[in-house]
Amino acid sequence: MTRDGIFGLSPGIDLALVSSDMDARRFHLWEASPMEYLERLHLQNELVPALNRLEGVVIQGNDMAIVSSQPRFELKPVSQTEIDDWFAAHGFEKVTRCGYYRAEDNLGVFDAHTKNLVRFENTLIPCRPGGGFLQFIADTLAAGHHVKEVRTVSTSPRGS
Repeated sequence: MTRDGIFGLSPGIDLALVSSDMDARRFHLWEASPMEYLERLHLQNELVPALNRLEGVVIQGNDMAIVSSQPRFELKPVSQTEIDDWFAAHGFEKVTRCGYYRAEDNLGVFDAHTKNLVRFENTLIPCRPGGGFLQFIADTLAAGHHVKEVRTVSTSPRGS
């Protein structure tokens, strides 16, 4: 169940004020909207069929929460090397330290690190990049670069 009006993270780019010899585009992870959260559950099911089940929506006062469930799994730790190898074997290219992109179906997966992944269960941030974000990923991969993600999130409820 989501809590405090927070629906996880959503990837994208932002422009920063930088000197003229630096790239002003920065990769960010922002707080996601309810629709972005539901899209992420759907995309996770594309990567791991039947992983997530939407159970419902709860509204209490001004708060809304999305309720989902996953099958029970035995938790087994995984190394970053194993994560990198899994994504490479499934046709993904590394974009950030913990972000991957597969051009074949325009699927990006972000925040894929050892604290978020175990074997058979995940809290990945998949998305279908578009517009400037898609071009940013294409430019980054074409140049053979990786970029560092910047988390732009708060821990307080939205509207506070």
